[in-house]
Amino acid sequence: MKISFYSSTNEVLSEIGSRIKAARIAIPATQKELAEMTNLSQRTISNLETGKDVSFSTVIDVLRALGQLPSLEIMLPEQGPRPSEIAALGKRRERVRSKTKASVQPQSGWKWGDEE
Repeated sequence: MKISFYSSTNEVLSEIGSRIKAARIAIPATQKELAEMTNLSQRTISNLETGKDVSFSTVIDVLRALGQLPSLEIMLPEQGPRPSEIAALGKRRERVRSKTKASVQPQSGWKWGDEE
């Protein structure tokens, strides 16, 4: 199954579990051996492979033991500055401020005849 925007959370967990199981079998290792490699229980490995909800740190430990931790870099690549940010600011944007009324209204250099 391909994971998509429309996949439910349970479908995604199940697919990730299936892929981790396939990676475990490919090295080859039993659930018990993987549990020993990660200092997790065999039940936790089984829960992960069957698509039950486990902590993200558990997924990281298992991916590390399977040699698949660099795949997280593909999943969440580091965000570089956008070209518009470089041109406008000359540096990477580090935070976003909420807009105030003064910053939302356009400012121009002209005035009405009765303004001083």
